Amino acid sequence: MFGVQKQDTNVTEKRTQYVGGSDVPVILGLSKYKTQFELAKEKAGLVQPDKSSNPYIQFGNKMEPLIRDYINTMNSLNFYPDTFINKDDMIRSNVDGIDLENKMLLEIKTHGANPTEKVYEAQMQLYFHQTGCDYGWLAMYQRPKDFDLEFDRENLVIKEIERDQGYIEKILDSIETFWIRLEYLKEKPDMNETEYYSIGNDIDKLVARVERFELQMLEFEEKAKIIKAQQKDFRDQLYQKMEENDIKKIDTGDIVITRVLPAVRKSVDSTKLKKEQPDIYEQYLKEYTTKGSIRIKEKEVAK
Repeated sequence: MFGVQKQDTNVTEKRTQYVGGSDVPVILGLSKYKTQFELAKEKAGLVQPDKSSNPYIQFGNKMEPLIRDYINTMNSLNFYPDTFINKDDMIRSNVDGIDLENKMLLEIKTHGANPTEKVYEAQMQLYFHQTGCDYGWLAMYQRPKDFDLEFDRENLVIKEIERDQGYIEKILDSIETFWIRLEYLKEKPDMNETEYYSIGNDIDKLVARVERFELQMLEFEEKAKIIKAQQKDFRDQLYQKMEENDIKKIDTGDIVITRVLPAVRKSVDSTKLKKEQPDIYEQYLKEYTTKGSIRIKEKEVAK
């Protein structure tokens, strides 16, 4: 027997916050067991997901480490399970195995007589995206009728899968649409399946993208204000020290700091000119056409 089974809470923890590999086939419409609408209701908290186990799941959980250890031993590889999370895109990949030295993925599936390879390959494309790997092995182990846990190499077939960037873009686009639909579902939990699938057009996606980046920029600007205030304070202190020590220039190797002496600058007071000499002001006004745009204002939260 190879390996020891480990309890991995990453598979179930915070499942509603992320789209994982097992969700991808559902979102793409490849699953025989669940629709995207049903998955959305689960992640929205409208229905409870089925957490019950069954002999097929239990068999797969017990065989996975044995299969991984066998593949590592026979091929001098170092696959180990790991988790990759992207909080911005709300996706998570719990990979059955990754060999960082060889930049390879391993996906292990125990199956019946007719394995659904398209489902497995869709999951692996998400994993390629998150891990940066370009290819991996899909290890398919046919389940014995008696659920015998003794590893049998005759039941194992390994198929090499390559990264498909076009397919990855399709998956990411579908995941983005899924999250948009989910937000609408939360606001209108009684919507039917037809209404649900009508959501997610180009405008919906663009609104979601703009909102996401606007909120990120607001957070960034707040941090930037603090940094700029600190920067100004340090600049003022350094100028004072350079002046006290009559230092004109400092070369750190990366930047050159030059002390600039105080100077008097002149500019036109346009407000005063407009008030006292409106004819001259109008004479020098320049007319130009602005490009169409959108205006965004942060929504005030009622207290």
